Amino acid sequence: MDEKRGSIAVIGTFDGVHQGHIYLLEALKAIADKENLSPMVVTFSSHPLETIRPEKVPPLLTPLSEKKRILGGEGIKKIVLMDFNDTLRNMSASEFMEMLRDKYRVETLLLGYDTRFGHDRPDGIEAYQGIGEKIGINVLQAQEFIRAGIPVSSSSIRKSLANGDIKTANNLLGRNYSLSGTVVAGKQLGRKIGFPTANISLIEPKQLTPKPGVYAVTVQLQDLKKYDGILNIGFRPTVDKSDIPRLTLEVHILGFSGDLYGQDIKIEFIDRIRDEQKFNGIDELRSQLALDAETAQSILAQSTGKSFR
Repeated sequence: MDEKRGSIAVIGTFDGVHQGHIYLLEALKAIADKENLSPMVVTFSSHPLETIRPEKVPPLLTPLSEKKRILGGEGIKKIVLMDFNDTLRNMSASEFMEMLRDKYRVETLLLGYDTRFGHDRPDGIEAYQGIGEKIGINVLQAQEFIRAGIPVSSSSIRKSLANGDIKTANNLLGRNYSLSGTVVAGKQLGRKIGFPTANISLIEPKQLTPKPGVYAVTVQLQDLKKYDGILNIGFRPTVDKSDIPRLTLEVHILGFSGDLYGQDIKIEFIDRIRDEQKFNGIDELRSQLALDAETAQSILAQSTGKSFR
């Protein structure tokens, strides 16, 4: 086979690297193979809205390191990571495409069904194809990806997570939503009532935390061992009597005993068990946690081996 001539590129934030993105990447690789081009993803080190309209920046679904890992796992070896600064912001669509052509040897550009770029924001695929004809880039457009009647988008996943609808979010993502954090010192109340918890400080504070409540989760420790667990996201109304309680993430790892302070762990969400609630006392809280553990074990046993593809 002849050496690959140049690249075929897709452009986007790829936040979540969800099923719609995977569909686009599969189309990218198929065209690349057919045309003997090198598949390339052009994405950004931060969300473009951080530069354009900081007050409108949505919470992240995937930290940058996770996004790059997932893209690589999908067989994308060439990832161009751009800093969305004022220079990039002020480029027209034509100037941006010329830069892709000259710097990255882009011969074909595959656009997602709703992709728009350039400060002039050309309207519709025909406008981008017209620019491409002038500067020598073939512009194609992928179809919208629908799953179970729902258009798959990062915003629809954020909405599901904000509502605590983990099953829908995971289905749209094509994998379990996850948060990574460092175990930090807490008040150790859980240990006193028989349910020791690891208090989590998120590694990426800009990442979306699902709706407060109790969740069935899996927990991957630093040694890569995985355990079942119960995660509470909330304000601990039964025990926190402060005037301004702060949101906490506390995970009880089923069947684990040991010191996790300072370790980085990964929590995968499987399903939501219940809302956070205020109990009349520690004994009532302890009884509910025992029920939560049983519910979590049942949910997690049923989810073992589940495939999204």
